[in-house]
Amino acid sequence: MTTLYCACCGRPFVRTSTRGPAPLYCSQDCRIQMAVRRRAWSDRADNRTTTRKTVERHELGHSDPASYGRLPVLAAGQRPPIPWR
Repeated sequence: MTTLYCACCGRPFVRTSTRGPAPLYCSQDCRIQMAVRRRAWSDRADNRTTTRKTVERHELGHSDPASYGRLPVLAAGQRPPIPWR
């Protein structure tokens, strides 16, 4: 039989049957572990996409990059408003 390597833990295992596609994992535990990782990675990718959309939405409000860092022109004695977050 053919020796394969587990996609989860890297251990070698023997393919018991030549029928069908080759297995990727050496055990049920590795299959479950990879399902958990896949779910966690997909949640993380969704959060990253959501964060990127939020940043893009924020950037749309500030279309003039030259205005960053420029102090507002005020009359003598006035203070600029302090943005609180």
